[in-house]
Amino acid sequence: MAIGGAGLLSGSLTATFGRDRSTKRRQTAAPTQPPQSTGPVVSVAASAVAVGGSAQVKDPATGDAIYIVQPKAGQYCALSSVCTHSGCAVDAPKNGQMYCPCHGSRFDAATGAVINGPATKPLPRYAVTKDGDKLNLGAVQS
Repeated sequence: MAIGGAGLLSGSLTATFGRDRSTKRRQTAAPTQPPQSTGPVVSVAASAVAVGGSAQVKDPATGDAIYIVQPKAGQYCALSSVCTHSGCAVDAPKNGQMYCPCHGSRFDAATGAVINGPATKPLPRYAVTKDGDKLNLGAVQS
Protein backbone atom coordinates (compact mmCIF):
# COMPACT_ATOMS: atom_id res chain seq x y z
CA MET A 1 0.00 0.00 0.00
CA ALA A 2 2.87 2.36 0.78
CA ILE A 3 4.35 1.69 -2.66
CA GLY A 4 1.03 2.56 -4.33
CA GLY A 5 0.77 5.80 -2.33
CA ALA A 6 4.33 6.74 -3.24
CA GLY A 7 3.54 6.08 -6.92
CA LEU A 8 0.49 8.36 -6.76
CA LEU A 9 2.47 11.10 -5.05
CA SER A 10 5.29 10.77 -7.57
CA GLY A 11 2.86 11.00 -10.51
CA SER A 12 1.19 14.05 -8.99
CA LEU A 13 4.50 15.85 -8.50
CA THR A 14 5.69 14.93 -11.99
CA ALA A 15 2.55 16.26 -13.67
CA THR A 16 2.96 19.71 -12.18
CA PHE A 17 6.74 20.06 -12.30
CA GLY A 18 7.61 23.48 -13.66
CA ARG A 19 4.02 24.60 -14.35
CA ASP A 20 1.91 27.32 -12.84
CA ARG A 21 0.33 25.53 -9.89
CA SER A 22 -2.80 27.69 -10.03
CA THR A 23 -3.69 26.12 -13.39
CA LYS A 24 -6.40 23.51 -12.93
CA ARG A 25 -7.04 21.33 -15.96
CA ARG A 26 -6.33 17.81 -17.15
CA GLN A 27 -2.60 17.29 -17.34
CA THR A 28 -2.52 15.84 -20.87
CA ALA A 29 -5.09 18.11 -22.47
CA ALA A 30 -4.14 20.67 -25.06
CA PRO A 31 -5.17 24.22 -24.24
CA THR A 32 -8.95 24.09 -24.50
CA GLN A 33 -9.79 27.76 -24.86
CA PRO A 34 -7.77 29.70 -27.41
CA PRO A 35 -7.31 33.41 -26.89
CA GLN A 36 -10.51 35.15 -27.97
CA SER A 37 -10.42 38.04 -30.42
CA THR A 38 -12.79 39.95 -28.13
CA GLY A 39 -10.64 39.28 -25.06
CA PRO A 40 -7.21 40.58 -24.17
CA VAL A 41 -4.74 40.61 -27.04
CA VAL A 42 -1.54 38.80 -26.21
CA SER A 43 1.33 40.29 -28.15
CA VAL A 44 5.08 40.75 -28.13
CA ALA A 45 7.40 43.03 -30.07
CA ALA A 46 8.57 41.36 -33.28
CA SER A 47 12.10 42.53 -32.48
CA ALA A 48 11.99 40.36 -29.32
CA VAL A 49 11.86 37.18 -31.44
CA ALA A 50 15.13 36.72 -33.30
CA VAL A 51 15.43 34.21 -36.14
CA GLY A 52 15.92 30.87 -34.37
CA GLY A 53 14.83 32.46 -31.09
CA SER A 54 11.67 32.75 -29.05
CA ALA A 55 9.70 34.94 -26.68
CA GLN A 56 7.47 33.64 -23.91
CA VAL A 57 3.88 34.80 -23.37
CA LYS A 58 1.03 33.42 -21.25
CA ASP A 59 -2.14 31.80 -22.56
CA PRO A 60 -4.85 34.06 -21.12
CA ALA A 61 -7.25 31.11 -20.78
CA THR A 62 -4.94 28.73 -18.88
CA GLY A 63 -1.96 30.76 -17.66
CA ASP A 64 0.41 28.27 -19.31
CA ALA A 65 3.51 29.54 -21.06
CA ILE A 66 3.53 29.73 -24.85
CA TYR A 67 6.68 30.23 -26.90
CA ILE A 68 6.43 32.46 -29.96
CA VAL A 69 9.20 31.33 -32.32
CA GLN A 70 10.72 32.51 -35.61
CA PRO A 71 12.32 29.41 -37.16
CA LYS A 72 13.00 31.23 -40.48
CA ALA A 73 13.09 34.93 -41.24
CA GLY A 74 9.53 36.25 -41.34
CA GLN A 75 7.95 32.91 -40.39
CA TYR A 76 6.30 32.91 -36.94
CA CYS A 77 4.32 30.40 -34.94
CA ALA A 78 3.68 29.72 -31.29
CA LEU A 79 3.94 26.47 -29.37
CA SER A 80 2.44 25.41 -26.07
CA SER A 81 4.93 24.75 -23.28
CA VAL A 82 2.81 21.87 -21.94
CA CYS A 83 4.33 18.48 -22.78
CA THR A 84 1.79 16.17 -24.37
CA HIS A 85 3.17 13.19 -22.47
CA SER A 86 2.40 14.08 -18.86
CA GLY A 87 1.74 17.82 -18.76
CA CYS A 88 5.13 19.02 -17.54
CA ALA A 89 6.54 22.35 -18.73
CA VAL A 90 9.02 22.03 -21.59
CA ASP A 91 12.10 24.22 -21.67
CA ALA A 92 12.38 27.23 -23.96
CA PRO A 93 13.54 26.42 -27.49
CA LYS A 94 17.28 25.83 -27.78
CA ASN A 95 19.19 24.59 -30.83
CA GLY A 96 15.93 24.05 -32.71
CA GLN A 97 14.43 21.79 -30.05
CA MET A 98 12.26 21.97 -26.95
CA TYR A 99 13.12 19.55 -24.14
CA CYS A 100 10.84 18.19 -21.42
CA PRO A 101 12.86 17.72 -18.22
CA CYS A 102 10.38 15.26 -16.68
CA HIS A 103 10.80 12.28 -19.01
CA GLY A 104 13.12 13.45 -21.80
CA SER A 105 10.73 14.06 -24.70
CA ARG A 106 12.09 16.39 -27.37
CA PHE A 107 10.05 18.47 -29.79
CA ASP A 108 10.92 20.35 -32.98
CA ALA A 109 10.94 24.06 -32.09
CA ALA A 110 9.63 25.06 -35.54
CA THR A 111 6.66 22.69 -35.74
CA GLY A 112 6.09 21.14 -32.31
CA ALA A 113 6.54 17.65 -33.80
CA VAL A 114 7.87 14.90 -31.53
CA ILE A 115 11.56 14.21 -32.15
CA ASN A 116 11.76 11.51 -29.49
CA GLY A 117 9.38 10.25 -26.81
CA PRO A 118 7.92 9.13 -24.61
CA ALA A 119 5.54 11.83 -25.94
CA THR A 120 3.64 10.69 -29.04
CA LYS A 121 1.64 13.83 -29.85
CA PRO A 122 3.09 17.16 -31.05
CA LEU A 123 2.90 20.31 -28.97
CA PRO A 124 -0.22 22.35 -29.72
CA ARG A 125 0.45 25.20 -32.17
CA TYR A 126 -1.06 28.67 -32.08
CA ALA A 127 -1.44 31.06 -34.98
CA VAL A 128 0.67 34.23 -34.90
CA THR A 129 -0.10 37.35 -36.91
CA LYS A 130 2.21 40.29 -37.46
CA ASP A 131 0.64 43.72 -36.97
CA GLY A 132 3.23 46.41 -37.63
CA ASP A 133 6.01 45.82 -35.12
CA LYS A 134 3.93 43.47 -32.94
CA LEU A 135 3.28 39.74 -33.07
CA ASN A 136 -0.22 38.79 -31.88
CA LEU A 137 -1.06 35.37 -30.51
CA GLY A 138 -3.98 33.71 -32.29
CA ALA A 139 -6.11 30.63 -31.81
CA VAL A 140 -4.88 27.08 -31.24
CA GLN A 141 -4.36 25.41 -34.61
CA SER A 142 -3.88 21.85 -33.44
